[in-house]
Amino acid sequence: MKRSAMPDTGWEQVREQCPHLHKADLLVGLPTFNQAPNVESVTKAILAGLKESLPSISPLIVNVDVGSQDGTCDIIQRVVGNVVPLAVVQHLTDDMRVNPFAVNRASYSGMPGREEAFRSLFTITERLQARACVVVDANLRSVAPEWMPLLSRVVLERGADYVAPMFRRQRYEGSLTNNLIAPLTRALYGKRVACQTGGGYGFSGRLASLYLQKDLWEGDGARFGIDSWLTTVAVAEGYQIWQAFLGAKIQEGKATGTDVAGVLAQAVGAAFHCMEGYADIWERQSGSSIVPQVGQPTEGEPEAHAVNVDRMVKGFRQGLRDLLPIWEIILAPDTLAGILPLGLSQEDEFTFPLPLWVQTVYDFAIAYHEKLIHREHLLRSLTPLYLGRTASLVLETKDRGQAEVEQTIEQGCQIFESMKPYLVERWRFQ
Repeated sequence: MKRSAMPDTGWEQVREQCPHLHKADLLVGLPTFNQAPNVESVTKAILAGLKESLPSISPLIVNVDVGSQDGTCDIIQRVVGNVVPLAVVQHLTDDMRVNPFAVNRASYSGMPGREEAFRSLFTITERLQARACVVVDANLRSVAPEWMPLLSRVVLERGADYVAPMFRRQRYEGSLTNNLIAPLTRALYGKRVACQTGGGYGFSGRLASLYLQKDLWEGDGARFGIDSWLTTVAVAEGYQIWQAFLGAKIQEGKATGTDVAGVLAQAVGAAFHCMEGYADIWERQSGSSIVPQVGQPTEGEPEAHAVNVDRMVKGFRQGLRDLLPIWEIILAPDTLAGILPLGLSQEDEFTFPLPLWVQTVYDFAIAYHEKLIHREHLLRSLTPLYLGRTASLVLETKDRGQAEVEQTIEQGCQIFESMKPYLVERWRFQ
């Protein structure tokens, strides 16, 4: 079992701060990085949730901080006081010490060292023999007391291993998740998980221990795609998956500093990376099943922001002009033959058919597997095609309601499943 010294260092800090604590039912993880403006309300919501809904549970709150310079940890300590046990784990890697802002280490979550924070929390969960671990992001203004029972009770009482978050989103928000990550995950591993990343999670103690046994904690796969990686491991390994409706997801700024191509490369790269390790599982999987859900979907649709379709179509056409030599290497001839005419379409008639989009994604997965070109270049070259498919979705549904948009997304998921034999055959025999 591979373990590094750093997570154990986190455990040692817990032991120093809570020497009489040998066991806990529930570990509540609060990773932070310069979240002083928001962390007080998040901490109060956690405390209220524990008091109101989980009074008989013995908790430990662990703040894993990766180098805050704004007093974030002091605020948490002041708010928690002696209400429940609290440990503050300072979790600095060498490159963070050199660069306290560590933007170069930030994933699309906006938090550097996020994967190491999770690793420490899982180590502490295992050492305390906690039955459940809930992790809440400190940069959300929408964290509510209800999140605590929603993310933990099905673990503590109903055998769930992984509770994924579901949020009420704007109409076209999360298009990368809806158009690619979620349908790909569903087709590969057979679970209909929304794959919405960040916000809050629930884990069982046994799943936390499984994560620690994996050798995926090092490198870009974990560094930039830890949220996708947590979901994929849970579904691929056959653990009990639940989803929790958590309402709106209102974020306190977005300090990712990454562009669309960077975000896409991180998220899709993480999914493709996991495909390598779980090929023997997903190749045999066919069809999909729903997963249990807890909580109630909130009514109404959040106010939608304007979507600049013109810019997305221009991005697609620019890619067609600049990246064609790369696409000729990655895409199958019939896939490319379907894409080329799209560059001649008028904007209001622009359509990127779903089957063509699915075949495109599968071609990219195979090219990643075959290492046809440098993988980062490959992943970034998918961006114009993704913009084209997103523009097509907006144009197809612009005069329809939220239900019709969801129906179109569901059709995409079904096509990902029905075309999976194309992926499997080429993956095995190309």
